[in-house]
Amino acid sequence: MAEKGPRRVTSADVARASGVSRATVSYVLNNDPRQSIPPETRERVLKAVEELGYSPFSPARTLSKGQSDLILAVLPFEQVDPDLARTLKDLGTRLASHGFTLIWHVGEQSMTGRAHPAFHLTPAAILSYVDENDATAAAFLRQFNVPVIAKMSSEINRQRVGRTQVVHLAQRGVRRIVFAAPERQDVQWLAQGRLEGVRLECEKYGLEPPIVQTIPPDRAAARTSVQDALNRIDGSVGICCYNDEVAFAVLAALTDLNIKVPETVAVIGCDDIPLAQFSQPPLTTIRFDNSRSMMGLVDNILAVISGQTPTPMPADQLSIIARASA
Repeated sequence: MAEKGPRRVTSADVARASGVSRATVSYVLNNDPRQSIPPETRERVLKAVEELGYSPFSPARTLSKGQSDLILAVLPFEQVDPDLARTLKDLGTRLASHGFTLIWHVGEQSMTGRAHPAFHLTPAAILSYVDENDATAAAFLRQFNVPVIAKMSSEINRQRVGRTQVVHLAQRGVRRIVFAAPERQDVQWLAQGRLEGVRLECEKYGLEPPIVQTIPPDRAAARTSVQDALNRIDGSVGICCYNDEVAFAVLAALTDLNIKVPETVAVIGCDDIPLAQFSQPPLTTIRFDNSRSMMGLVDNILAVISGQTPTPMPADQLSIIARASA
């Protein structure tokens, strides 16, 4: 027979240890402005909380407050890329200052029933990173019956990455463009938006349509893939990569093929992850500045929780971080 775990510390235990009522414990922990608690009493309660290791029971806390303090981020990805991880950390810190906790789960678990780990949660609002055209995901989000804020940018904004990459390369004399696409299936809809931006900007500059080449996450396979693309091109070549991780695979393939970067082939990534400066050569890439949009996102989360209408958020600012690869 399995042994029972340690008994959960309750507010009644805190009340006994501090010599006050459970109601007083609740007033102190919730910082109720309607109650005047003597400083010495407040200190005694907080000391008992610390010594006993008490933490509020979430479902009970939700019932007592009439509102959840959880914000659920739904990310249907196989993994969280470094730039998104930084964004989520920043968002969690900002929400915590308003008394909310951001929670998120990575994976493509079934969104058709109870299989998803978030099914039994009671969030105050949902931050959605799913494809807005995914009907199954939309139905999954509706079952929570709480406000949903779509975080993924519009198709036009997704195109901005590809457009910016082509502008940088074309202004430096590149006349043929390759789009290095990811093999990951969970980000194909994002990649398509960036590819469309590459196509549109090539057309604007009078360049031939880009060659689209999927880059596998295997060094030998990536080398073959890059060689296949280059065999179809004459003249100066620029490779617009879906993100920095794809760009690393492209740079490794070019190194194995003894092709000079950027003299023969220029390479540009996206995200400016910390490792981008350490590649060989250092990777030219795109950096997202989301300081303004992050403020707008937090304001909108707080607004929808209060029953207000969210306002349009400013788009992230894009900037080229020019290094030796392009």
